Amino acid sequence: MSRNTLTRDDAVESIEAIRSVMDRTTRYTHISWLGIVIAGCVATATALSSWIWDVSPTHQAAAYLMLWGGALVAAFLGGWWTTATKARLAGESLWSRKLQVVTCGFLPSFALGAVLTTLLATIGRLDLAPGIWMGLYGVGILAVGYVLDWEFQLTAWAFLLSSATSLFLLSGSPHLSMLLAFGGIHLGLGVFRCFKEYPWPRS
Repeated sequence: MSRNTLTRDDAVESIEAIRSVMDRTTRYTHISWLGIVIAGCVATATALSSWIWDVSPTHQAAAYLMLWGGALVAAFLGGWWTTATKARLAGESLWSRKLQVVTCGFLPSFALGAVLTTLLATIGRLDLAPGIWMGLYGVGILAVGYVLDWEFQLTAWAFLLSSATSLFLLSGSPHLSMLLAFGGIHLGLGVFRCFKEYPWPRS
């Protein structure tokens, strides 16, 4: 009887071990919390700067696009550097199969965002861009959510909610919308990931 019990226990442990290995091999885990925090800080600084200097997406479309275009480049470079560092420390290639999946899954949203931004700038309705950017960003994350941890999927839904809020409730406050979404949500996610990777010592 005890032998059968041990056999069942061993089988359960083996299944759990296999499940754990499969989960690690199918999920992309090299997105650094530091890169997310950098993105949040860049977005926060950009939103505050555009707010203080009153860079209006409607009346100063070119300046607004240049400001947020620079923020996108800075956030991307920070994320790429921290991700590359984390992959190198783990002894793995940066341009792995999983990163290729994430990149290819996210590209359609990015391409559509560029097209819609151009359209909005052409018709003079760039004030709608923040809400559309948030929505497409959330959709992009959901498109690759199956290889990311659950908090990224929750983040995607937070951006979708922010999109609706920006387009309807905060339609006249694009700077506040960008501050709360791309700044606040990224900072919240980054802090959560930091505590997840480096939990407080437990007594």
